[in-house]
Amino acid sequence: MGKGSRVRASRHVDRLGRPVPSSGAAFGIAVVPLASTGPEAPEVAPDGVVGGLQEYDVAWRAAARVTDALADLRELAAARAEARRVVDGLEEEVEIAVAHLRVDGASWAQVGRALGISRQGARQRFGDVSGAHGIRQDPRDPQQFGR
Repeated sequence: MGKGSRVRASRHVDRLGRPVPSSGAAFGIAVVPLASTGPEAPEVAPDGVVGGLQEYDVAWRAAARVTDALADLRELAAARAEARRVVDGLEEEVEIAVAHLRVDGASWAQVGRALGISRQGARQRFGDVSGAHGIRQDPRDPQQFGR
């Protein structure tokens, strides 16, 4: 039996023949009529009461949990967006610092060591986009011609 057959079979029933709980059961929101009539089975009254709760009560509680989870998800998404803005700003500052270091004569090995990457990695990452050509050197700098 291939993996696909096992997956399809496990979706319908497990090996003992018991029905697999619905997808909402993990959140405690599934209302599934049980075929079992033993002492562990909940009492089902004719007016739609299952285990002491009416079906709409169960659905209402599930909707409240989903609403709370959506609010948490919105907060996480906002925090992620803010973190991305911070990281983008820091990346720009690193690029500017690398450009200044290169203009001041730092080698790619020194830049890479400071960033915790290799010399080649630093050059590949910041070599063309560093904008070092846009930074003007002081023409009175005596070290400018000593490189």
